Amino acid sequence: MAIQWDSLIIEMVLLAGIIWFSIYIEHWAYQRSNRKEDEKSLKNILKFIEDDLEHRKRFVNESLQYKDYKPFLTDMWDAVITAGKQSLLDFKLFQIIQRAYSWMKYYNSELEWIKKNELDNKTLDGLLIDVDKSIEKALDKIHEFNNHQKL
Repeated sequence: MAIQWDSLIIEMVLLAGIIWFSIYIEHWAYQRSNRKEDEKSLKNILKFIEDDLEHRKRFVNESLQYKDYKPFLTDMWDAVITAGKQSLLDFKLFQIIQRAYSWMKYYNSELEWIKKNELDNKTLDGLLIDVDKSIEKALDKIHEFNNHQKL
């Protein structure tokens, strides 16, 4: 019984092609689903952060108006960082959002120090204005990023 090498080689090449193509398709589908999941996560993160910053902006305005100084809660941003989802954000956008929350944390530490030492609250007013500016910059950048994504 003689082996038909030419038909065996053709069958093996076809089999190898089918296996390679099925692995390629599976990998492509996996990447596509990951990309869609990342896009959905990014959209949700931006919605949550935008909503959180809007609340913080109102908080700043109320604090300035009523001279009622309370610490900021930065749990929303901390949750994004803890989950490791900040890598989904554009680097410039991440930097600006990080600065806004850093200003809030700095305000919190100054608030604690001033309350312990019973000093003048003008420093807190200035810090709240700086926090407000950084929040506004972050919101503008988020809106710009969202508008760019829709194109």
